[in-house]
Amino acid sequence: MIERLKKLGLTSYESQAYIALIKLGDAEADEIAQNAKIPMGRIYNVLSGLEEAHLVRAQDTRPRRYACVDPATALMRLSNAKQEELRQASQEIQDLADDLTNELSGIVSRKTEKSFWTVAIGKKSHELIREIISGSRKELLFFMASKMTSERIRKELLKEDYVEIMTALYDAIKLGVEVKVILNNDVDFNKLEDSPIVKKMMIHIGKEFNCRLATIPATPFDIIDGENVLLQMLNPLNPDELFAVVNIRDEKLAEELRNKFFTIWDKAEVYCGKKHNSYIEH
Repeated sequence: MIERLKKLGLTSYESQAYIALIKLGDAEADEIAQNAKIPMGRIYNVLSGLEEAHLVRAQDTRPRRYACVDPATALMRLSNAKQEELRQASQEIQDLADDLTNELSGIVSRKTEKSFWTVAIGKKSHELIREIISGSRKELLFFMASKMTSERIRKELLKEDYVEIMTALYDAIKLGVEVKVILNNDVDFNKLEDSPIVKKMMIHIGKEFNCRLATIPATPFDIIDGENVLLQMLNPLNPDELFAVVNIRDEKLAEELRNKFFTIWDKAEVYCGKKHNSYIEH
């Protein structure tokens, strides 16, 4: 019990004194110290701390007598005080993280001609996609024009992992990142617009967020800020399932794929959402 009271913010001596006083009903300091096994030289500070926390009340006599506040009320006060302490600590940590994010993001990485790549498999591939999206500052290009890829995205989009990816994408859009997506024009995505996160994204359609439709049976790829490339690898045993994602940091490759993306983009159909009930041919 003492350990649990300590988790709510009391010291060991305060916990011992409070429990002893509940058993005594009301008592003077020396009696409380004796029952709680607290040195007499410490008991007045301990009782003062309990008074400040509004857990005990004192009778203003000589010598003073003390009695506990009702345990339910006392624990509610302890809980509220602890939660406020944690809230303030959480805010301080968030402020610290925000400050460090701004400072560290301002550090310019040295340019290197060497490629750097990593591979994420299974569930970790979704984590990598979210990480890359969250790290974007300027532009996100998603090429998913093959029917197989678009069908897989349509089926998977509302599952938990993809909702988290879409949330990261929406957060990027709110920060001003330009997002362009090329999907397959034979796949119907209209029903997905009833999803809360997709609805939020569609508010930005034609502004920070743009989508076009084409039929290109090519490997899907994503380009981040003209520097990073994501290549998706499907499961050979189940082509409808994403197996792994390869992240390649290579500006030359990113530039070549970006040029390919916009060659297709310029000829693709503009998707305006189901509220327009049609596609606009570019």
